[in-house]
Amino acid sequence: MLTNPTEGTQDPNAAHRIAAEIIAIRRQRANSLLTQMVITAVLVAIAFGAGWFSNAAVNQDRYISDPNELLIHQAWQDITQQYVVTSAINKKQMAYDAISAMTNSLGDTGHSRFETPEEYAAENQSLNNGPNEGIGVSLGGGGSTPITIEIVYPNSNAAKAGLKAGDQIDAVNGQSTKGMSVDQVGALIRATGTNRFTLTITRPSTHKTFPVTLRRGQFTVPTVETFYIPGTTLVDIQLTQFTTTADSDLRSAIQDAINRHVTGIIFDLRGNPGGLLDQAVDVASEFIPYKSGENVLIVKTRTTEQDYPVNQGGLATNIPLVILVDNGTASAAEITTGAIAVDRPSVHVVGQTTFGTGTVLYPLPLADGSVLLLGLAEFYLPNGQSIYHHGFVPDQQVKLPGTVTPLTPLVAQSENLTAKQVQQSGDTQLLTAINDLSH
Repeated sequence: MLTNPTEGTQDPNAAHRIAAEIIAIRRQRANSLLTQMVITAVLVAIAFGAGWFSNAAVNQDRYISDPNELLIHQAWQDITQQYVVTSAINKKQMAYDAISAMTNSLGDTGHSRFETPEEYAAENQSLNNGPNEGIGVSLGGGGSTPITIEIVYPNSNAAKAGLKAGDQIDAVNGQSTKGMSVDQVGALIRATGTNRFTLTITRPSTHKTFPVTLRRGQFTVPTVETFYIPGTTLVDIQLTQFTTTADSDLRSAIQDAINRHVTGIIFDLRGNPGGLLDQAVDVASEFIPYKSGENVLIVKTRTTEQDYPVNQGGLATNIPLVILVDNGTASAAEITTGAIAVDRPSVHVVGQTTFGTGTVLYPLPLADGSVLLLGLAEFYLPNGQSIYHHGFVPDQQVKLPGTVTPLTPLVAQSENLTAKQVQQSGDTQLLTAINDLSH
């Protein structure tokens, strides 16, 4: 997700324009309104009996020049006026599904999208560091890989129920999660509402399978987490999302690391879905030495091009750095990774190819408070490289073993891991970064 906080606007849709013009015509003929109504009623009745389109559908081609757009309006009229099971007609759901389908057809997978008023409010709350609704975990895996809990957030219902990073979710209320994606399992959990439900859990460390009953609730995802790696002078800093406080929280963590005289920073952006564009610029600038003409990214719309220069005053521009990424590193996190790698070539990027976002989203509010988040611009790395649909490729490609979950600072800190336990964690990406910075 990469959102420009500037709100956009959208013209009224074609159906509204048609209605407005019909009303205007009728007002102009006010002197014969009653006659017009009688004649119209008779014509509609005759047309319906003969199986013709309604008068409104017939007139659509007067106002809609695009034949493909006309298809949508004709289908709407046919369904709403002629489908026999009238109780099944849900116009709002029809509209929502149609908008979602049109947006998905763009191929901007995982980025441009339609959101209901509730979904958009929840996303804004998350970007503003507000509480989230759920059980309080971050999930990984999916498909041929078991659904695995990668992070358990403090003070969440999952933490209170004793769930741990590495636990596998085999079923939700008895429904197997085998072959499902993370999104599908999340939808199963959300479908429970606030009712109690049961997860079937397998804990690989003990080879035991057991049920856990809990309910959804509110929890807060920390924007920045820090872990000072035992036996080293290195710090592992994870940024979970590019929220409104991402840069200020990161600066605090970096300043603390400087005060502790660290000799290297591991910047963990694995699983980071992105966030706000301005925060991507600010965060990247913490690690890139400022000089005139140095950019974080280039943004191009259909008609314009804009450079986003590196900010002055970065705190960690000379501290040795390694960045961790994976397939879930997206959008603002990809911009930050790519900008640092291009502007500071000595920095290693370790992990797997990133998600491949390439657009900047602008919110286009719709009539009922729902929002079309649409990519109105493309972004490019400082060297002009596009990562759209193919991602950023690390210079050190290291795959995490399928049985291993990322050792995040939150997990390492909560379990108070020793140097030996870190080495035995199996997190090959983290261990590669430690090795890079230790030589």
